[in-house]
Amino acid sequence: MRYAIVRTFCIVLFSMGIVFAGEPLKLKRIGAEQVYFTHNGKPLLSFGGLSDFIFYAAQDCYDYKQWADWAAAHGINHVRAYPPLSFKHVEKFTKENGSDPDNMLFPYKEQAAGNRQFDLRRFDERYWRRFREQCEYLKSKGIIIHLLMWNGWQLRAGDTPGRDKSDIDWAGHFFNPANNVNAFTDHLGPELEKRFAIYHCIADRRTDLANAQEAWFEKLVEATADLDNVYYDLVHEIKEHHRNWAKLQPWIEHMALTVRTRSIKMQPRRQVILGMDTGGLSEAQRSWIFTRPYFNILIYGKKHTVTNAVNWRKKFRKPYIPQESWDDDGKKYSYIHPEQRVHSRKYMWKFMMARCQQMDLYMKPRVGFSSDELPKFPHNYNPNGRNKFEDDALVLRAFWESLTDYPNLWFDGRIESAPAKLQYVLSSKKEAIAYCSSATARENVKYAGRLLKLKDLSLSDGNYTADIIKPDKGILKTQSVAAEGGSVSLKLPSFIDDIAVHIYSNP
Repeated sequence: MRYAIVRTFCIVLFSMGIVFAGEPLKLKRIGAEQVYFTHNGKPLLSFGGLSDFIFYAAQDCYDYKQWADWAAAHGINHVRAYPPLSFKHVEKFTKENGSDPDNMLFPYKEQAAGNRQFDLRRFDERYWRRFREQCEYLKSKGIIIHLLMWNGWQLRAGDTPGRDKSDIDWAGHFFNPANNVNAFTDHLGPELEKRFAIYHCIADRRTDLANAQEAWFEKLVEATADLDNVYYDLVHEIKEHHRNWAKLQPWIEHMALTVRTRSIKMQPRRQVILGMDTGGLSEAQRSWIFTRPYFNILIYGKKHTVTNAVNWRKKFRKPYIPQESWDDDGKKYSYIHPEQRVHSRKYMWKFMMARCQQMDLYMKPRVGFSSDELPKFPHNYNPNGRNKFEDDALVLRAFWESLTDYPNLWFDGRIESAPAKLQYVLSSKKEAIAYCSSATARENVKYAGRLLKLKDLSLSDGNYTADIIKPDKGILKTQSVAAEGGSVSLKLPSFIDDIAVHIYSNP
């Protein structure tokens, strides 16, 4: 009954877009292994996704309000997105999604309408007003924004491994000297290899270029610093798109401190939550970023494992964010494919059990997957009913809202006897949760009912209530259990693919 009430309450709140006022997004227990996110004063679980390109698009190109409304109605509250650094990519996105090109806006102002010559010292305030409106609407729906401030991958060109000669990203980049009127970018072309010097302006003392880049980061901060639903990712996918690590390091440090300085000046009483995607970097490069004091979160954008999520958190004492739904089988999963419901669900539960509180899911087609009926446009489609993960999301949301001692749940405990290949446990003195599932990428795996034996829990001796939860249905059974010497046993019913248990103090 308790779980059903919580689930119904969550459905009503999210469907109405109700967000309680309170504390902004922040980190608690900073510097400890147990550091965690809160929002509005409560532990936060932010999961799901909208379009990566929400900040590229006019509303007829991508109806972000439709998506945000859908997300809020299904307990989904996360978007990972970036503003564009390439005008050609905005044009491509607009065409692919059936929009009117006359509605395109760019962050920088054109010298003349349609001439695609930009002044990097002049922002187009029409774009930034729309950007702010989008952020405010997402805030009204309780959606957390993982804001990717700089698109590393938009340095791609025909000489990028795995790309063809027609790649449009650098060709349309605002900092490509062919596309702007600013002489301080002239050294970045026309030879393609020269573009990587975009990151050398601090080391090479190219002050005007550095100032223009600083202004970009400051503009993003100015547009969002007072919002309570935004955290920052300095650069997305830099690994494949730089050439000189020694010259890149001072650029990273300078721009990160630019973000922090501007944020603190605008909101001196608010935490700045800032990290940087380390996907694909060497261990030494990744460790350098993870240990910088101006980065207080660990962001990784390649294949995720629970082992890394746990061990990196313990080593660096910062929360781990598994950017992109890139699971340990090497595949990225997407809501656009209806057949990926089970795996998307298992992915979210697994990394929630690894104490990850920010998890995004692709909403566009992924290479390597097929579906009989993909939407006509890759982003501008109605998400409602596309994939029944939306129903599973409500179960996960209700489960999260029912937790009573999340700040103290830790990797204490193990499963001595249980079905299923993957087994995860968290416990505190007051509460314990366990999750079992079939292996990555396997579905419709049937398990017979059997005894679940939990050992080495932090749980204090005494009597507790246990909810047995099916992550695609909700609570199956509630019963009383006893904890003694860190051990609890209870009978699990037969199930398919995954099951969870929540043990908590009696009311």
